[in-house]
Amino acid sequence: MNDDSRFDEPTRRDYLTYGAAAAVGSLFAGCAGQSDSETTQTGTPTESGTPSTTEADTAEPDTSSYEVCMEPNGCHTLDAVPEKFMVYHQGPVDMVIALGQLDGLVASAFPSTFPTAYFDQLPGVSVDMEDVTALSEDGTPDKEVFYELDVDMHLIGHHPAMEYFELEETDIAELEENVAPFHGSWMRRPDYTDGHPYYGLYEGLDKYAAVFQSQARGEAFRSLHDELVADLTSQFPPVEDRPTVAYLNTNYWGDGKTVYVRDPTVPGYQTKPLRDLEIPEHDPFAGQYPAESNFIQGDYELLLEVDPEVIVYHAGMNVLRDPEKSFENDILGPLRDDPVASEVTAISDERVYPYHEFEQGPVMNLFNTELLAKALYPETFGEPTGMEAPAEENQLFDRQRVADIINGDF
Repeated sequence: MNDDSRFDEPTRRDYLTYGAAAAVGSLFAGCAGQSDSETTQTGTPTESGTPSTTEADTAEPDTSSYEVCMEPNGCHTLDAVPEKFMVYHQGPVDMVIALGQLDGLVASAFPSTFPTAYFDQLPGVSVDMEDVTALSEDGTPDKEVFYELDVDMHLIGHHPAMEYFELEETDIAELEENVAPFHGSWMRRPDYTDGHPYYGLYEGLDKYAAVFQSQARGEAFRSLHDELVADLTSQFPPVEDRPTVAYLNTNYWGDGKTVYVRDPTVPGYQTKPLRDLEIPEHDPFAGQYPAESNFIQGDYELLLEVDPEVIVYHAGMNVLRDPEKSFENDILGPLRDDPVASEVTAISDERVYPYHEFEQGPVMNLFNTELLAKALYPETFGEPTGMEAPAEENQLFDRQRVADIINGDF
């Protein structure tokens, strides 16, 4: 099944308390993990504790062996930078593109639906997924595909590999022995993690940068992101003057009138722009999320009772890009036509916005952060333009700088 076509309907795992260790977690030995603080260190530490980036990524890579570590599957010693590798989700695909490694990507889950439109806005950057093998577009792949692809590294963690490829731990051990290590971690949100330390977007990027010995690119993206967030938040009004914002799914499953209000404080790169732009500080549902899940399930009456001034729609960019769906007709239409939902301020004022991809690495994160800032404060940053590029004067980050980092020209 295409994981990114289900519009992220809450699953059984969503109801599990984050941090509850499952028995399978004891199978994995690992090195020290990180929190979602986005302050991990990878590579050679300096005296200040931050990664050293004194050598440019464009220099010849060190050909001596080196160790890379990533929870929950421990450490691997590499004799050389991997030339061929596979990933699963779009977020890690974004990461390897950001690190200048697209040429080595031989397989991913759904390459035909990868959102290349973001990268099309970057001068001098071309992302062509035509020759990337689709792992899951035609269903669950047979284990033999791993032998056929014969990569140097599977940038996929054990948990997702078992979930999406129907592999057992013994299968993974076999493939690691005969093909290549599995080195990855689930980072979208706290699913498939079974209590191991959780990586934020830039923590995960640091880990992949270590694999490719491209720490300078990773640090350049971190700096660009931090500058963007600092610039945007410096222009925000006081919290009491900000619009109340609900982050939700609604009118897609069942009777079409069930509302899932998602907790924006949940760690993971899926919610990172929400947290970066301080939405939890003016979330009208704050304090109401049950401890055992990361969302509130309710109906239109609940939405009207809380009456948010803005709604950002979970995974709305996926709907916007889906040729078989219409955000206007499938999402907004039923809300406007319902006698209760239509009274909600955000809906009556037409302030319901598609927000984020299911997956995002550092490049899509910049676009999603820009889009969210425009949705919240159009009078300051300009109206959001969805998948269309805003006019150059209304762009909130430098596209050329992003392209330069990807191309190693920095």
